Amino acid sequence: MSKFLVALSAVIFLALPSQSQNPFWSDTSKNMRKIIIPIAVFTPETHLGAGALGVLLWNNIDYLTPTRTSNAELVTLYTSRHQLILIPRYTIFTKGEKYFIEGFGEELIGFRDYYFGRGNNTSASNREKIMYSALGWENKIGRKIFRNQKLFVGLETRVISYFSLDLPKKLSEQKFTGYNGSTSTGLGPALIWDTRDNVVNPSKGIYWDFRYSAYSPVLGGTVSYHRTYFDFRKYINVFPAHRHILAFEAFGNFVRGNIPFKELAELGGPRIMRGYYRGRFRDNYLTAFQAEYRMSVYKRLGVVAFTGVGKVYDPTSVNFDDIHISYGGGLRYTINKREKLNVRIDYARGDPKYLGYLYLGLAESF
Repeated sequence: MSKFLVALSAVIFLALPSQSQNPFWSDTSKNMRKIIIPIAVFTPETHLGAGALGVLLWNNIDYLTPTRTSNAELVTLYTSRHQLILIPRYTIFTKGEKYFIEGFGEELIGFRDYYFGRGNNTSASNREKIMYSALGWENKIGRKIFRNQKLFVGLETRVISYFSLDLPKKLSEQKFTGYNGSTSTGLGPALIWDTRDNVVNPSKGIYWDFRYSAYSPVLGGTVSYHRTYFDFRKYINVFPAHRHILAFEAFGNFVRGNIPFKELAELGGPRIMRGYYRGRFRDNYLTAFQAEYRMSVYKRLGVVAFTGVGKVYDPTSVNFDDIHISYGGGLRYTINKREKLNVRIDYARGDPKYLGYLYLGLAESF
């Protein structure tokens, strides 16, 4: 299984445009760009990690219809917590943006983590060390349905397997779903509306991603449940001459059924609600709202300020009580001016039991 994502990554890169021209991809041999750099990351979940990033950028040229830049990347990391992480990711616009393809893979080997229990008010004293490995792939492909609108309708496919779990005895004795491993295989309809001017670091436009997927043993998994997911973002260039950008995000993840504990909706992490450990709170439903102000200050250097609110909850207790808040700021340094690819350092506060968390990584959180 450990070879799966390596093979997937190779397929992605080998399937990318070559010098031959065809009506699906078009000729991109003259505008392909490559970035290969060593990287360092730091998150509460991984601590310090070091590795490499490879990025391929290209345009599937259509002389009648503008086509945005496509990208494919591969991140490999080894962390100070002895975790091996391999993540391929891609966003592809075919010629004339007739099709939109987006997805990512994930391979985690010996991932050391913490489990705090289930619910929106779990105590920090519940923290238990766990270890697992995971192998997954998520992909969505959409067909543009209106000539002059970047609205895509298509299909999501997702497979995630958790194995080699090492849980404390008192957690294993609870025998909750997924305590000894699980495989989730699902598919369903996807709707994407994407008018961003830049996929890596937008300055204007919207991104709406709405999906529903059903997971079943019939598809090859070991569990049965349903997931509804939305990610709505809006970007406003407040002062275009100085690149002052106001970004908003509304995010929701709703799962129901026989759900493995690692597949419950999680609050926290470098993407959703910085300032909380990823999975600090988990339950069937998660709703979160985030806002971030990004501004350039000098040449390649920029700063940001952000805040967020969110909570996890059970479908039977939907209310506005005990909402969690996060806030923070950070620095940005542009390592690729053409594609506006940034290195980011963020400091975020949220969980009152901790002084805050530091994040070092690439690209924006949303």
